[in-house]
Amino acid sequence: MKKLLLIIILLNCCVAFSQQNYSVVKGNVGEKNVNISIINTNFGVSSDDKGDFMMALPKTEKQVGLLFSCIGYEDTLVSVIPNRDTIYLNFKMKETYYMLDAVGVSVDKIKRYSEPSYVMYDFEIFDDKVFVLQRKGNTLNECRILVQDLWLDPIDTISIPNHIKPEKLFLDCLDCCQMLGRDSVYQIVREDNTNNYIINYATEIAHYAEVMDKIIFMTPTHVFFKKTMMDGYVAKFYRMGFESKNIETIIVCNDMKSYDMVKDEREYHATHKFFFLGNPSNDDWEEFVKMAWFHPKDSQLYKVQDKIYYFDHLNNKIITYDFDMNQLHECDITYPTEENFWRHRIYKDSGYGRFYTVFGTKLNEININNGKTKPLLNINTFMAEKMVIHKGHLYSVTKRRDALHGFVSYIERIEIN
Repeated sequence: MKKLLLIIILLNCCVAFSQQNYSVVKGNVGEKNVNISIINTNFGVSSDDKGDFMMALPKTEKQVGLLFSCIGYEDTLVSVIPNRDTIYLNFKMKETYYMLDAVGVSVDKIKRYSEPSYVMYDFEIFDDKVFVLQRKGNTLNECRILVQDLWLDPIDTISIPNHIKPEKLFLDCLDCCQMLGRDSVYQIVREDNTNNYIINYATEIAHYAEVMDKIIFMTPTHVFFKKTMMDGYVAKFYRMGFESKNIETIIVCNDMKSYDMVKDEREYHATHKFFFLGNPSNDDWEEFVKMAWFHPKDSQLYKVQDKIYYFDHLNNKIITYDFDMNQLHECDITYPTEENFWRHRIYKDSGYGRFYTVFGTKLNEININNGKTKPLLNINTFMAEKMVIHKGHLYSVTKRRDALHGFVSYIERIEIN
């Protein structure tokens, strides 16, 4: 249904949309394959071979950010208020001339394509190994995990029994690699006295979520938790002492003001939604409206060595604590754009403890001492399904079009320092 909704909202042939409830944004950017995305959403279109593009937005008096991005060109952020039938945007993308060597970045890439019969759809890095979850064809009847070293050379293959329907890989709060199935969670472990890996320790999803899902990390004296409420507009951080068993709230991030605005916006659009090529449900429609103009504040705690870093996106700050939650340092976050249409996604280097964020097609390093961001590397995130940064390298499962206009998946390793 969500895929159908994407077609409904962002179909290139926007002339078919009702002019009464939609504003059509169209124009020319002077280059082909420019990605035009709505900030804070996964919705977007691309320019054609002539640089023309067209997309539709539900009418509103609120400002909407459109990000124009393309490898080799500077990201361009344009703010529009879709309150009229047609909005014209015509400009030429500006080429970028980043001197990557000046900031110590290597653009060397390593790519490993999957076998033609297998599709890569998730991966994780654990124990200095890259575990790639693959399926044969478009079904989950024959799946496996390909084990590679950090240079993407194959080491081992883990067979997955047919009764397990794997959905994704993830690292839990103990940095153990887990595989999520439809009914259970399975841990990937190394066999005793060997270098081989197996799937073991199955746990029911409900039980695993009850015990582990809210845990962020542990220190020598406490276990730290996060609980989100009201669609994530309220985030509560608390901790429990190992010995005392006392639970104390340490941080509350409350953005109920935005949540109330979202409710008003959803109610308006739920009564004005346009039916085209199907009938989206109220839940799908409201989810689109919530993502298109608002987003929960993705505040998070991270542990690096003997310090705790709190990325407070509600107040645009980075606050540093020791393990006893005594504040050591505070600074403002300076994002690479003055606009406030930012998707606050933080990537932590799981090996070196550095922090990064992505804006458009640029990977930016975050200085946790002064909050400033520095562009490091041009990357094409439009086709990336997942990215992990480990020991100064960016790994991603990416797709590319083949000659028959299908997709071939591969894993890519890029050195960033």
